[in-house]
Amino acid sequence: MPDAQPPFTKLQLVERVDSWPYFTKDPEAYRRHMLDYHYFLIEGYDRPFGYVHSHFISEVSWPEYWKIDAEKRFLTLTTGTDFDTRSRLVYETLRKNHESQSVPALRYWAKEEFPVYDTLTGELVLNMDGCGTDMFGIVSFSVHMTGWVMTAEGIKIWVPRRAKEKMSFPGMLDNTVGGSLAAGEKPIDGIVRECEEEICLDPEYTRANIRACGTNSFQLTVTDLLEPACQHQVQYLYEIELRQDVVPKIGDGEVGELNLLSLEEVVEAMRQGEFKLTCNMTYLAFFIRHGYITAENEPDFVQICSRLNRYHDLFIA
Repeated sequence: MPDAQPPFTKLQLVERVDSWPYFTKDPEAYRRHMLDYHYFLIEGYDRPFGYVHSHFISEVSWPEYWKIDAEKRFLTLTTGTDFDTRSRLVYETLRKNHESQSVPALRYWAKEEFPVYDTLTGELVLNMDGCGTDMFGIVSFSVHMTGWVMTAEGIKIWVPRRAKEKMSFPGMLDNTVGGSLAAGEKPIDGIVRECEEEICLDPEYTRANIRACGTNSFQLTVTDLLEPACQHQVQYLYEIELRQDVVPKIGDGEVGELNLLSLEEVVEAMRQGEFKLTCNMTYLAFFIRHGYITAENEPDFVQICSRLNRYHDLFIA
């Protein structure tokens, strides 16, 4: 992660999140970076499904159906020719290490399964408990909604502060609503569910007023606990213009407080590093959609736009 300190420029906000190097920019530097990672492979498939930091290789107890090639840096699931078997074996691996409490990243059991796809063909190859997604460096999917109100002073955004009890980024500012997308769940159903759980929006109201706004995608070099790792993330983006008489309420305990902030206040909080890292990408996309950030007022506009939509190409360098 770049060593820049606040106040951050908008491009630095992007670089703090999309921190994984680009192969095409400097292939040799990319290969040096990958020396700290193993490729997560599944027997029968040619391409990796994720990148596993080497500290996980040494921390995790790997059952006999895993093969580790230290020279090539391959971590290969060698057993399982069908979806159910592969899912079961990965579950058993994660569960065993979770119960041993020997791997800090696996101490929290997500109780939600997330899909692992072949990024080339789109085949669903297995489901994995959420505690393993950052460790294995797979592509993960989430839904995020920006709730805003048009006031006499202009647009204002409902911005929550994360509860102090949250495991990651406690007490920091967040997207209006956001959450991971579970296996088999449609993005629209996921964001409607999250809106109800987190800010008590009526599902019928959400479905009638929400607007889909495309995706963000990026690749981090850390977990949400800021441990060295790989995160491939795709955000499905939504927004709602709320009437002034529709006031969100704190729902499931993940939110500590909820405040209505001007665009200028949101930008300044971003510049000062007050937001959970990936939220910066969600808000930058919102500002671009609404013409608040433009090619005329932002010198790094083209690079920011391109890095909000990174293509997740998993390959062996």
